[in-house]
This record gives sequence, structure tokens and C-alpha cells, in this order.
Amino acid sequence: MSSNWWNRRKEILAHAREYVREIKRICVEKIDPDCRVILFGSVVRGNYRADSDIDVLLVIELADDVWKRAEVALKIHRELGFSDPLELHIVTPRIYEEWYKRFIDVYEEF
Repeated sequence: MSSNWWNRRKEILAHAREYVREIKRICVEKIDPDCRVILFGSVVRGNYRADSDIDVLLVIELADDVWKRAEVALKIHRELGFSDPLELHIVTPRIYEEWYKRFIDVYEEF
């Protein structure tokens, strides 16, 4: 792997919370003012590595539609200027309550 790619990835991971705050801003201003943005996984646990993802959960009503989920992901990636190492999980409030809430052990909501 290229050292530039590796260094860029480590830099993004080191500033993950800043990027998640930016995702929250994008969601509120351009997608759904009621969106919930939750950071979970290794970044929150503090045991991330350079090959880790930044797990971000977006809880929004329009996530019922697969095309809307794709539009949301594309909008966020374009606004941020990158997609890797983001792992966006875009779900409805119902799916969050029935699935994600049961399995996410530690998280930070923005």
C-alpha cells in the first residue's frame, strides 16, 4: 500500500470526531434537521488502527428507501471530499431501535 494513502487514513482517523461533527452539520442543513448521528466502534473504544473504519450511524426517516440511502451517502462523501475510511450505516429509527441499539456497546451521539 502507498505510504501516502496510509498516512492520509491515519490522519482522518485521528480527527474522526471532527469529521463526524461535519457529517452532523451536513445532515441537519441538507438532509434532515431531525437526523441523529452516532459514532461507534473502534474509534469510540479507543482501539482503532490505521486500517480501521470510522463507523457512523445516521438515523433518519428517509432511510426506508434504498435510493435515498445511496443519495445521502453520496452527498456526505462529496461534501467531505472522501469516503474511505468512513463506514456509513444509514437506518430508520425503527431499525435503530430494533437492531443497532441492541448491539452497539459504546457510542457518542453528535
